Amino acid sequence: MGPLARLQQWDTLILNRVFQGVRYRQRLTRVVTRVSRTGDGPLYVVIGVAVWLAEIPRAEAFCLALILAFAIERPFYFLLKIGLKRNRPEQVMPSIKAAVVPADQFSFPSGHTSAAFCFATIAGMLLTGPHNPFFLWASAIGLSRIMLAVHFPCDVMAGAIIGSTIATISAGLVSAL
Repeated sequence: MGPLARLQQWDTLILNRVFQGVRYRQRLTRVVTRVSRTGDGPLYVVIGVAVWLAEIPRAEAFCLALILAFAIERPFYFLLKIGLKRNRPEQVMPSIKAAVVPADQFSFPSGHTSAAFCFATIAGMLLTGPHNPFFLWASAIGLSRIMLAVHFPCDVMAGAIIGSTIATISAGLVSAL
């Protein structure tokens, strides 16, 4: 059995256990849908503009790093997604139904999670420091994508790694200017 098949088995096992224990899925779905929507994109722009206008220290570096990071992260995640063509959970596991309609067809990596961790990492490096509340928010977005059954756990982990890595490189490049 190849590594991707083992990964699929692991992800399927975890999702089966997650959804086996969710008795109040309807109420929980409303909450995680709202959390997930905060990662749709507009909030990043609003916060970036607010930081810029408020003239917060390092605002220029923050905004430049965000622009650079998202200019790299968005195409990278998209190319991975269409290149790998991993099916979403409900396509693989008939017993699980997605609670929302995903924006695209494929599952790996999670774009919402990648973007959220990209943003959180840059905020931590250039604005908030080690006590960064955006990492909790980014983690909640990743978890929401699993709970909504639009991503497997490994999709979310990959998204977090991709977003954080690209953000770290981008923030480092901007800081070096």
